[in-house]
Amino acid sequence: MKPGRYKKSLHKAWRRLQNRIHGGRRILVLGDSHCGVYEYCFDQGYLVPHLLNCEIVAGATAYGLNNDQSATMAWQRFDRALKRYRDFDVVLIMLGEVDCSYALWQKSASTGLPPEAFFDRCFAGLERLLQQVRSKGGAARKVIVAGASLLTIADQYAAVQENELRRSIAATQMQRTQLVLAYNACLAEFAYAHDVRYFDLTAETLDPETRLVAQCYLAEPDDHHLSHPATGKLWVASLLRCL
Repeated sequence: MKPGRYKKSLHKAWRRLQNRIHGGRRILVLGDSHCGVYEYCFDQGYLVPHLLNCEIVAGATAYGLNNDQSATMAWQRFDRALKRYRDFDVVLIMLGEVDCSYALWQKSASTGLPPEAFFDRCFAGLERLLQQVRSKGGAARKVIVAGASLLTIADQYAAVQENELRRSIAATQMQRTQLVLAYNACLAEFAYAHDVRYFDLTAETLDPETRLVAQCYLAEPDDHHLSHPATGKLWVASLLRCL
């Protein structure tokens, strides 16, 4: 075994031992690429003594959970993760940024309906996943839903996005941000109705003057993710309050 892999293997074993000794929770995160912030937090030791595994499906949407054969195959990958980590007692679902940044805008452009018209379809997908989580882990498994993070790409950088689909959306950052706020408000109601915990980072990361994401939480101008170092402890604090 290479030294780097050996060190990583020892680190994982130590974290599992800490989890057992101190009675930490075992947390499975299901989400799009934005949930990678929790991998960063776990590696930084912010979540000790809890154990964490992220099933990251880049481009996954809540809307797409209705389709087993979606482009990302998110449903199948999340389902496999739930089977593989059946003994994890907390599941965090973190989807919505991709829906609000371009997927729902594409649906709007092709149908003439406002993007909010597709919220029900998104929540149908989330309800389906929630039912799967509970069927695979039983009633004792705690479920938490995280709201979509605020959109980071300013209008002047929209045309240089690496993802072609993100480049194709004409909606401004303000319009996309407003959609996130509306989505999260409905998602909070969804969580309450389904007896699961909910949190988002809107209050912490929204600039009250611009009504957009605060500049201090950005990574790079063309990066659609929030900065991990700047927001990591905020994500952790919100999660721990829900455990």
